[in-house]
Amino acid sequence: MKKFLLFIGLIVGGVWFYGSRLPREHTARSSIVLVSPVDTVFKAVRNIGQQPTWWSDAKSVRALRGRRRETWELNMGADGIITIEVKSAQQGRVVTEIVPSENETEESMGWGGTWTYEVFQSAAGTEVEVTEEGWVESPFFRVLAKLRGRYRTVDSYLTSLAAHFGEVATPRHATR
Repeated sequence: MKKFLLFIGLIVGGVWFYGSRLPREHTARSSIVLVSPVDTVFKAVRNIGQQPTWWSDAKSVRALRGRRRETWELNMGADGIITIEVKSAQQGRVVTEIVPSENETEESMGWGGTWTYEVFQSAAGTEVEVTEEGWVESPFFRVLAKLRGRYRTVDSYLTSLAAHFGEVATPRHATR
């Protein structure tokens, strides 16, 4: 039993050590090109309340009333419930931020960040770019995030958006 506990302790310590060496902040930027018109695509991006009807990761959403800014509670299934606030919205660009729920503080969240959605006309068609700028406090969760893949959630959003318009798109990961 002692050897087993020592082995488990070494594994946990190794994961923590590895995770503590991973950066707290990360950026994931992906884009797709669609045939659908810019205005139509932007309306879908901007309508957060309809995301569960087409985004495979979003199970349900509800507007939170009485907040200073437009705020939504998004049920992401196994990934839990997140509260997002629209920081800015103008034609072609929306910025949302993960904020503490009513029962949380920013310190207790342990992770967070912003998503910037940009929809614009390019030579190839309607381009949709999503940039996630996030942070993960716990070294253990940094390892899980790395194993899961930096682009997984952003790419899921974009491929689901394309499917919503009857299109197939492979996200490109930008380096800028």
